Amino acid sequence: MQRRSLHVSNEILIPEIAELINQGHTVTLPLRGYSMRPWLEDGRDKALLAPAPETLNIGDVVLAEISKARYALHRIVEISDRGITLCGDGNMTPEHIRRSDVIAIATGFYRKGSSTLSPVKGNKAYTIYWKTWIALKPLRRYLLFIYRMCR
Repeated sequence: MQRRSLHVSNEILIPEIAELINQGHTVTLPLRGYSMRPWLEDGRDKALLAPAPETLNIGDVVLAEISKARYALHRIVEISDRGITLCGDGNMTPEHIRRSDVIAIATGFYRKGSSTLSPVKGNKAYTIYWKTWIALKPLRRYLLFIYRMCR
């Protein structure tokens, strides 16, 4: 049996996901785009999204509305009185949002085609990855270039 897929624009899909999240559900979101490389890949990986806790932390990956009807699943790299700064692992340019723009938090990922959830909380390898990746921001452009060349 051949599997069929349906592609729905984010302008339609994300508000529906937000509604489910607001009702307390979790949602598995197939990921599109390259902004979270090298950790997450377009069309291969999925994120398990849940309602965001009251307190967010640097390193959390959140689904947020970064501008009118434009959404991203990116990592929190800074939190201040002015708001939250996000940046995709594969991006160089950050986005600045308010706490109210956060729709959900990623509690785990299905990576590399696996059907097994790799949770975020308590995952030492994941914590080492994101802390190292944030620290390597000055070298990120070069590391991503090497990553793309090796693929």
